[in-house]
Amino acid sequence: MLLKVFSRSLVARTTASAVLLVSVLIAVPMAVLIQADVSNTRAELAIRAEMATRIVLDGVSSALWDLDPEEAMAALTPLRSIDSFAEAVILGTHGERFAIYRKPGTGTIGEAATTAAAVPLIHQDRGGAVRNIGTLLVRLDTAATDAAIRHHVLALTGVGAFTLLLVVLGVVWATRGMTLPIAGMTRAMADLAAGDVTVDVPVRHRDDEIGRMAKALGTFRQNAIDLRVAKERAEQAVASKAKFMAAASHDLRQPAQSLLMLTAMLRATAPTPAVADSARKIEQVVMTLKQLLDDLLEVSRLDAGGVTANMGVHEIADLLEALEAQFGPVARAKGLAFGVPPSRASVVTDRVLLLRLLGNLIDNAIRYTPSGQIQIACLESGGTLIVEVRDSGIGIPEDRLDAIWEEFHQIGNPERNRDNGIGLGLSIVKRLATVLDHPVKLRSTLGKGSVFSVMVPLAPDVAPDAEPVAGTMVAADTGTASLTTLADAAANGSGIAILVIDDDSFVLSAIAMFLTTAGHRVVSAATVAQGLRAVEDDTVRPDAIIADYHLSATENGLDFIAEIWRRLGVRIPAVLISGRLEDAVTRRAAEMGVAVAAKPILPDRLTALVAAMTGARQAASGQVPPGQTAVEQAIPLNTPAK
Repeated sequence: MLLKVFSRSLVARTTASAVLLVSVLIAVPMAVLIQADVSNTRAELAIRAEMATRIVLDGVSSALWDLDPEEAMAALTPLRSIDSFAEAVILGTHGERFAIYRKPGTGTIGEAATTAAAVPLIHQDRGGAVRNIGTLLVRLDTAATDAAIRHHVLALTGVGAFTLLLVVLGVVWATRGMTLPIAGMTRAMADLAAGDVTVDVPVRHRDDEIGRMAKALGTFRQNAIDLRVAKERAEQAVASKAKFMAAASHDLRQPAQSLLMLTAMLRATAPTPAVADSARKIEQVVMTLKQLLDDLLEVSRLDAGGVTANMGVHEIADLLEALEAQFGPVARAKGLAFGVPPSRASVVTDRVLLLRLLGNLIDNAIRYTPSGQIQIACLESGGTLIVEVRDSGIGIPEDRLDAIWEEFHQIGNPERNRDNGIGLGLSIVKRLATVLDHPVKLRSTLGKGSVFSVMVPLAPDVAPDAEPVAGTMVAADTGTASLTTLADAAANGSGIAILVIDDDSFVLSAIAMFLTTAGHRVVSAATVAQGLRAVEDDTVRPDAIIADYHLSATENGLDFIAEIWRRLGVRIPAVLISGRLEDAVTRRAAEMGVAVAAKPILPDRLTALVAAMTGARQAASGQVPPGQTAVEQAIPLNTPAK
């Protein structure tokens, strides 16, 4: 635990290290000093004992030579005057005791409490030879000296401990004065790194290096606050722009819708070839405007989060069949081979969004493939179906493989030819892939072609969803048991009666004029009340309905269609058109069996829808093929025109 604290705390490590260092620096000299004091005292006692032996050495030698104990005791008497004297012992040559003299009042003292000096006793015999006749051993009592030494040691230890305490406290104060601010700034930096810009930076008032570091950290904090504010403002601006574009899509598409209808009618009724040619050119310009508008609004919807994936189990063969029907004729008209493989795999995806994603890839491949082929391949890998769009086109340079996903970035179109698109298709693909969570990969060889791969999760071994999906018109129960199919209704006249409702007078007038020119009987309504009144007054008994979705703040085209069905007791073929179609709207329309088309709807697309409804009218007269209802003859829904 202690090691863990030291490993994580700079304050603990620094303080402990400083205390240990100071303790060693003080304790070691103190121990050396005490040891030197004890050694010096002991040495002084030993010298004193040896000097004491010198005082009585001659007298003791003579007494021992004469073997006179009394003389020996008298010779030792001067030792009484020596401080700390304890006893003197005269030993013979064989260590036998000859005489012992103790200081009066002194008992037996252990050798551990004394300091002794031993001097050999010598005497010159009659022949002049020096002989060793014994040893004089003098002991000094060290009790007083030891007590003094202990007193000195205690005094020195106390002074040292007090000094050490003062030094340690000073070191702790000094180290904490450095480490605690650093630790505080470390925590502040960690909080800033975690995104908490409300943290308070400590010790900004100091003028030393730590204070300057704190001021720099405070500047960094303020920069982080300013950056966050700028980022939030930028995000709000982008979100506001995207939401505005998504919300304004309906109003932006209305003029384009009117232009398309009017130019198509003008081209069809032109009195001279020159007028027809001018109308055709205007139509081409409007088509380019439509494409740009569609792509820009699609990007805005995706950026604004207005597109959500409605995941379900779908047969990939159904999706490939729809792609073949939509892009096969376009590719072959350009002289390209277009191949779609057979596949029985079921995938988990949003059918509409995946069709849009693959459609953009195929459309992009057709645009940038001058000759050769476009192939769709399906490869199963683990739990994933890899759908590849392969082309033999111009290819992409390696240094631009990442840039092609950016808005308005195009390869091989320096002159910005609008026939090759505007450069938003792949950016839409990237956004759709994010919404679907279907990763898209790319490999390409310059001059030989490209391969775009989409990773779609395979479905478990269960039956595909039975729910109706956008893109297929199906009959559905509207909740009114009394409704019948169009086959039960009678048809009158050569053309069909069409009820058109739109809150924009220009769009309403243009669509009505276009359909009237095509030979149909058209009744226009600008509001729900006008449309219902026309049906109630028998002004019209419509064979088909073309309704805008956004009719007012509280009314919409689907509710209007359902109300007309209820009042007539007939499920009339209907088409819903709108400049802003949300996923919930398309799902509800699919459940009702209502065809869906995005504004601006092309004249040819509207003509095809009306032709499908005309077929439904003929089916009501008994011309429906065996086993097929009139509603089932309707064309695919939600197929964007190119």
